[in-house]
Amino acid sequence: MFLDQELKNIQEAKNRLAICCELRRRLVHIEVQGVYSGVRRTLSSLTMGLVVAEQIMSFLRERKSRRR
Repeated sequence: MFLDQELKNIQEAKNRLAICCELRRRLVHIEVQGVYSGVRRTLSSLTMGLVVAEQIMSFLRERKSRRR
């Protein structure tokens, strides 16, 4: 009877540990997705900034060449 209760306690602890590990695994997955999304947003913003800067430079070059 004592061993049965001890075995039951061990099984419950094992189940709690399995749930905890699964939750941590999911949390890490969500955090990695968040970091990846942040990197993509940053790269997208930089790319858009470069496109805008190139358009401004092109506009200024055309304007300068028209003045001559």
